[in-house]
Amino acid sequence: MLPIFEIRADLEGTFIKRPNRFLGLVKVGHKIVEAHVHDPGRLPDVLIPGNRVLLKRANAKNRKTKYSLLAGKVKGNWIFTNSGYHRRLSGALLERLGEKIFPGLLKYEAEPRFDNGRLDYLLHFKDEDKLFVEIKSCTWAKEEVALFPDAPTTRGQKHLKHLIALREKGVRACLWILVFRPEAKCFRPAHEIDSKFAKLFKEALAAGVELYIHQLAYNGEKIFFKGSLPLCDFTP
Repeated sequence: MLPIFEIRADLEGTFIKRPNRFLGLVKVGHKIVEAHVHDPGRLPDVLIPGNRVLLKRANAKNRKTKYSLLAGKVKGNWIFTNSGYHRRLSGALLERLGEKIFPGLLKYEAEPRFDNGRLDYLLHFKDEDKLFVEIKSCTWAKEEVALFPDAPTTRGQKHLKHLIALREKGVRACLWILVFRPEAKCFRPAHEIDSKFAKLFKEALAAGVELYIHQLAYNGEKIFFKGSLPLCDFTP
């Protein structure tokens, strides 16, 4: 595995509960601390009462919470769940492995505009070709199948529609899935959670939207690149 990004946890504790979407209560020693949950999903097998979690101290003075939740332990693995680092992490992947993942990559720009919205990246290639990229992070799995999303996502549906619209204009477009489940053997859209997303996912592939799926692992100190994952067989 190739180390890509360093993010060291400061504390380990026991997850108690999630009072709301953005807040988690964690027992550290004899104290209960509040931690910001920077993930819009449900994290159904990560944020379970009694589960071990990792926290990072917040540097911002005006933060309501002193800590951010980084990861939770599932089947002996730390599952990285903090989407606040995804821009820097994906940037590190492009810097370290850009030409391996996207052959011929020359440079990239973040958050390019498309009509009335934005996507994550616009890649520029040596042959003057261009590729719009939208990234989705996957933190949920059943057995050895990585699944996204773990909660209905109108935002994710919107992004797929953007990618399809680009293809209809003859522009290259790509969905880049980052899977944070090291035990996964393949990936599929979670049609049992969001059937509309799964349907649009299939339509996007049929329209020529390119799909890249890469697997990452976290050990509490660094995030490692494991390689590519295949798409599972699925029927929306």
